[in-house]
Amino acid sequence: MGREAMDDLARRRRDKEANSEFYQVLGHPHALRSRDIKVGDLVKIVKNQRVPADLMLLRTGDGTGEAFIRTDQLDGETDWKLKTALGVTQSLSEEDLVLSKNLQVTAEPPARDIHKFSGKLTQLTAEVGGSARDYGVGIDRMMWANTVLASGPYVVGVVVYTGTETRQAQNTSKARVKFGLLEHEINNLSKVQYHLERWLI
Repeated sequence: MGREAMDDLARRRRDKEANSEFYQVLGHPHALRSRDIKVGDLVKIVKNQRVPADLMLLRTGDGTGEAFIRTDQLDGETDWKLKTALGVTQSLSEEDLVLSKNLQVTAEPPARDIHKFSGKLTQLTAEVGGSARDYGVGIDRMMWANTVLASGPYVVGVVVYTGTETRQAQNTSKARVKFGLLEHEINNLSKVQYHLERWLI
């Protein structure tokens, strides 16, 4: 029990540290703590920084539209995963992304599967009566929370899920109390002894 209590305290300390990390959110005059980041925020992640929420990659700082992330904290795999931005968002500057009112992201309901994602980015037209254009958004454009940016100077992504809706939270199960075979046998013997004593009385 003592060891489990220590593990729980350590886990809470790590969660508190993660929630207190500061991130640059475009359009905000100062950095925000990860716990204050909301869906729809445009977050700038620098190399070797942890991703604070589930993001859709919009653009990369090196102009390639491609970035690698490390996912070992999420799925245990050590190989880097390639993520790509849509051309329509990669071509926009950070200022254009902040000021743009004609981009809309639609996502599926929160799910557990870290290898699948279905969504779309809609580019609305400024002209009256103009038709909107949809772009499919799959797993190759998503950066899950608790992964780490491994390449490039920085990336910009839009927050799609936060908190308990992130893939990491959906895959985190509550720790069960460990119950050894010895404790199980002692409990059984105690029950037998209790019933025998009552029967003898």
